[in-house]
Amino acid sequence: MANTRTCSSASEIASTVQRAKQDPVFREQLLRWEKTASDCDRCSVMGEAVRFAIGLLWE
Repeated sequence: MANTRTCSSASEIASTVQRAKQDPVFREQLLRWEKTASDCDRCSVMGEAVRFAIGLLWE
């Protein structure tokens, strides 16, 4: 079976990072998601994008 997953675009991830840097409530929601998300959620396309955005917050 072919892999049908698509990656989030760089602009979508950049927008998420920018919002998280400007909005402390949104940043806290991302960090809370990271602590509570299931393995299935973390491995989803959206989950990978969120984890990548969280990583970029600390740069």
